[in-house]
Amino acid sequence: MSSRKRFWKSVTLGEQDGLFGPELDGRPIRLPKGTVLAVPSRSLGQALVAEWSRIPDNEAFTPEQLPLTRIAGTMIERIRPDLVEARETLLRHGLDDGLCYRKEKPDSTVERVLEWLAKEGIRPIVTDGLMPITQSGDYITGLERLLAQQNEAELAVLGVLTQSFGSLLLALALVSRTIRREEAISVANADERRQLEVWGRDDELFRVMMTREQDTAEALTFLGFAREG
Repeated sequence: MSSRKRFWKSVTLGEQDGLFGPELDGRPIRLPKGTVLAVPSRSLGQALVAEWSRIPDNEAFTPEQLPLTRIAGTMIERIRPDLVEARETLLRHGLDDGLCYRKEKPDSTVERVLEWLAKEGIRPIVTDGLMPITQSGDYITGLERLLAQQNEAELAVLGVLTQSFGSLLLALALVSRTIRREEAISVANADERRQLEVWGRDDELFRVMMTREQDTAEALTFLGFAREG
C-alpha cells in the first residue's frame, strides 16, 4: 500500500448539516469518490480527528494507520448510497455461513448464538460435514428481517466482522451484544487453534489470528463511537 506524508499543521472538527468530520488546516477530507468524510455522530467525528492528529508531522502514513477512517469511508461511499445492496451482500454470506459448519461439538458460546438466533426466528441448519447446506426459506426471511434492522454504521461493522470471522451469524451476535468480543474471537479462531494443535507453531496462523483480533477491536471501537451519537 502506497504511503503519503503528513502535510497539514492542524486537525479540527468541522460541522455542517448535522455531520461531523475532521478538517485539515480548515479543509474537509475528501474520500476516493469525492464525498466529504463526515458522520452523524459527534463522538465518531472527534475520534476521526484524533486519528488524523496522531499522524506524526512530516512522516509517511498509510491507510492501515487510519482504521476508523477506512470503515467510515466504506459506510459513506459504499453503504449509504445503497443500503439494500449492502444488506443483500451480507445476506449472501449468511446463506453459507461458517458457523453452520462445525467439526466439533458446539461450545457454550455457539450454543448461545444459536439460542439468540432462534429467538429472532432464525434457525440455521448446522452440519459437521463438508457438503454445502441449503438453508430454509424461513431462515432467509428471518435473516433479511434482522439485517433490515441494522443502520449504516452497523452494516459497515458487520462487513468487517463477517469477513474476519467467516460468519455473518457470529458477527450479528457480537454487534447485538449477545456475546463478548473475546468469545466471538475464540469461536472464529477455532480452526486455527485446531491446526496449531496438530502441526505445532505456525507463524502464518498466528498472523491470521492477530489480524482478526485487530480487525475486531477496530470495528467495535468504530461502532462504540457511532452509537454514542
